[in-house]
Amino acid sequence: MAVAVSTVKSQEQAVTLEATGSFEPDESSDVAPDASGRVVATPVDVGQFVKEGAVLVRLQGIDAGLRLDEAQAAVSRAEANLKLAESQNTLAQTTAQRYASLLATGDVSSTVADQARTGAETSVQNVNTARATVAQARAQLALAEKAVADVAVVAPFSGFISQRRVSLGEYVQPSTAVVTLLKIDPLRLQLTIPGVQAGLVRIGQTVRATVDAFPEQSFSGRITAVNPAISAESRSFSVEARVPNPEFLLKPGMFAVATIDQGRTMKTMLVPARAVIEDANTNSYRVFVIDKENKARLRVVQLGAREVGGSIRILSGVQEADRVATSNLAQLYDGAEVTVSSGTPDN
Repeated sequence: MAVAVSTVKSQEQAVTLEATGSFEPDESSDVAPDASGRVVATPVDVGQFVKEGAVLVRLQGIDAGLRLDEAQAAVSRAEANLKLAESQNTLAQTTAQRYASLLATGDVSSTVADQARTGAETSVQNVNTARATVAQARAQLALAEKAVADVAVVAPFSGFISQRRVSLGEYVQPSTAVVTLLKIDPLRLQLTIPGVQAGLVRIGQTVRATVDAFPEQSFSGRITAVNPAISAESRSFSVEARVPNPEFLLKPGMFAVATIDQGRTMKTMLVPARAVIEDANTNSYRVFVIDKENKARLRVVQLGAREVGGSIRILSGVQEADRVATSNLAQLYDGAEVTVSSGTPDN
């Protein structure tokens, strides 16, 4: 019978390890306030991108504002008292020195000089006390300023709002999560690897991942962590890769099929997909090789990955320059005599 044939071609292919897994956010935070209060504003919503420091929720801040005013007034009083104490200390020190000089010449009694010296020592203590009061007032002011700042719950990092957990009027406490914030550039790709392949995976290897949402695209990353423990139940271990996501196409939770580049290549054979026969009974694949005597020879082959151009990689079963039949496969059998169709392109 007449058959069309195609010549087997060889090609170098990168050796890869295939694994499956899912994407997780680089950072995930259930943001909570630092103070208790009633929610008066929720300027963000689900899906919105916010920058680090942006206000997520605002609490009622009347009491905090009043305490801030009081603390500022206390600092002003304390600083004024310190200036007064320092002025009095300067005068007391000058007086004590003058009376000490007069005592040496006999112009004043020792009692008057002692009183002046005691007054100078007391004024020094008054200055120290005033300085301590200023420090305490400033500490109270810092607490009041923090209380005012705490009425605004801000984003700890740039990311997307995954969930807003509170509404206007709700009373929240420091244990109340108000917003879930996700950082998704880059993403963490968590892969599961069989334990027998533990020696093939290491930090720094290149990973290419595909997802069903974008079947024509692949996303590259690198392995950043390898779990040293193998699960006793599944006999597998986890690997983490960082995958850049600058356009935010990938979403946390997406299932991914990934290939891990082993850093070497191997020679594989390319044949047209139409030349390969699948045997469902034996779960195997076969081709018919046309030998020099134009007889069909049945070969069981091991497949690699399918090529976009309609060719299939063959890992074993055929050799370079073999001719494989691409037509009338249903009528062929091992040892059948054939003629190559005239005008059939040999490719």
